[in-house]
Amino acid sequence: MDKIIEFFTDKSFLQNIFSALIGTGTALFVFYLTLKQERRREKEKLQRETDNRIRNFKNLITSSTSHAETTITNLGEMVNNYNTNLLDFQLLRFSPNKSFERLDELLKNETYFQSFTKKYGEKNIDNYNRISLIIDYFNMQLNQLWDIIQKGQNFDFERKTKFKDLSSQILNGIAKLIIKEDSGIAQKDNELLNHLILKFHEGLPSNNNLNYLYEFNRAVLENVLKNYIGNFSAMEIIERIRDSSILFDEIQKQNGAHKETLEGIQNEMSNSLERYRTEVKNLE
Repeated sequence: MDKIIEFFTDKSFLQNIFSALIGTGTALFVFYLTLKQERRREKEKLQRETDNRIRNFKNLITSSTSHAETTITNLGEMVNNYNTNLLDFQLLRFSPNKSFERLDELLKNETYFQSFTKKYGEKNIDNYNRISLIIDYFNMQLNQLWDIIQKGQNFDFERKTKFKDLSSQILNGIAKLIIKEDSGIAQKDNELLNHLILKFHEGLPSNNNLNYLYEFNRAVLENVLKNYIGNFSAMEIIERIRDSSILFDEIQKQNGAHKETLEGIQNEMSNSLERYRTEVKNLE
């Protein structure tokens, strides 16, 4: 027993024990510091990622607001142009800004949602959802707007092409009527038709605009052809003038309806933009 006590109380033994304990404690302490540092670095990394996401979010909010403002302004210009001229189809200025689409993608990402709640708190989750809905609406409106304009442009082009084709037929019909023997047209009226054609070609605009064609067609009808309702050759031209006049009126009415549609979209987008600004401001 004395030998056991002597063994455990031996100075060299105790030194070895203490050295082992110190070594183990030091290793554990170093491990603890390393672990703590790694956790701090990870936390800092997560914070940087959160800050970057929020910074990107704010930049896209600013860019999307500018995009909405520009679109609304361009719509207003289109409406104003239609107010003074319903013949020329108005095109929306193209914008390469895709911020609403990018926001839509980001806000559906779980990591962005987590970053948002970390930055602004869970009390603003409803705000997050409202912003998402407004962004969805803007994306829908922008896509529909381009679709409406494209379809309107195609429809307008088809009608104008048909109107110009009818006007060309009218012009050719008048030319044939002038040189036709026994046309049934009085000499003075024949000379007047010839004068109208010459005047038409002399003043023909380079862009061959619809209003110029329409006025020529009406001048031929009012000054000469309306007096020859019973003349078969004249009636063919009169019928084409009638069809072209109806088409000319429909082109303007269609563009008038198109203008009202654009005006409605402009008003809706303006109201949505105000709600958008309010929701964004509530985050400040």
